[in-house]
Amino acid sequence: MASITNYPLISHLRAEPSQHILHFTGGRLVKQGPGIAYWFVPLSAAVAQVPVEDIEVTMVLNEYSVDFQEVSVQVTVRYRCADPVMVANRVNFGLNLKTGVWLEAPIERLATFWSQRAQQPVRARINKVPVEEAVRGAADAVASAIDAALRADAEITAMGLQVVGVQVTRVAPNAEVERALQVPTREAIQQKSDEATFSRRALAVEKERAIKENELNNQIELARKEEQLIAQTGANEITRVKQAAEAEGARVQAEIARNTLQAVSYAETVVTRGEGDTAARRGWEEMENAAEARRVELYKNAPTAVGIAMSIQQLAGKVQTIQHLNITPELFGSLFEDMLKDRGGAPAVEGQAK
Repeated sequence: MASITNYPLISHLRAEPSQHILHFTGGRLVKQGPGIAYWFVPLSAAVAQVPVEDIEVTMVLNEYSVDFQEVSVQVTVRYRCADPVMVANRVNFGLNLKTGVWLEAPIERLATFWSQRAQQPVRARINKVPVEEAVRGAADAVASAIDAALRADAEITAMGLQVVGVQVTRVAPNAEVERALQVPTREAIQQKSDEATFSRRALAVEKERAIKENELNNQIELARKEEQLIAQTGANEITRVKQAAEAEGARVQAEIARNTLQAVSYAETVVTRGEGDTAARRGWEEMENAAEARRVELYKNAPTAVGIAMSIQQLAGKVQTIQHLNITPELFGSLFEDMLKDRGGAPAVEGQAK
């Protein structure tokens, strides 16, 4: 609305650019224009404000189809006041000079006017077709019919109004008929849904069968590979046992050969040692025999006293312990006597001995 500031005996009016002001004084239009601001005397002035912006009005028109079914059409008409003076002459857009608001409700009156002018093309369209055809894809057709009818309406031009556009947002029967019309489509959709469900289940069953078959094939392949593994394991075990037996046989043969070699070596060593011991014993015996022969020869050629002395010496070398030794004078007497005889002085010795 316009902004009016009141002072004693004078007022000031300021309008927006989308508001066309018509100022009358004495019944004559003296000032007009959108978005103007001026001072005026309220006692002699009459002011009208006509919006020049696009205005939308929405209406619901009810008509009957050719099969006597009620159909609701929701229409939105966008218009403008092309000639503010003509519009103000047909509809009261006068302002209260104290508050700046309209004295009446001009926009509501224009909405009623547009509803009346759009009713006829809607009726002409809906009354000629059955409800199903009126509902199915009828919005664009109804909108085109209304737009063409309004633009050709001379009364609208005479009002100073201009149609900007028409839009039909909904064409629908009453709730019961709408549900009845939805049943075939809903059933068809449900049937397609069921078919899709059955197809999905059949595909799932087929995939499940393929999966189970694949699992069985995998189990068969695993069993076959397990059989091959067992056979290969047995063959490996047999090979291992054979190799172990061959290794053990080789070890035993080597041990036997080593023991045989040791036995032969030991036998040869024993034989060699025996032969050496025999040869040594034989040489020793020969040396002892030779020494004994020389000793016998010495005993044979030596004087009696020397022989006795050597015998005593040999006896002393062989006797380890002498606990009792009895030497009688007769033994040494005869011994000294023989020695002196050998030297030629036996009587002297004998006398000394006595």
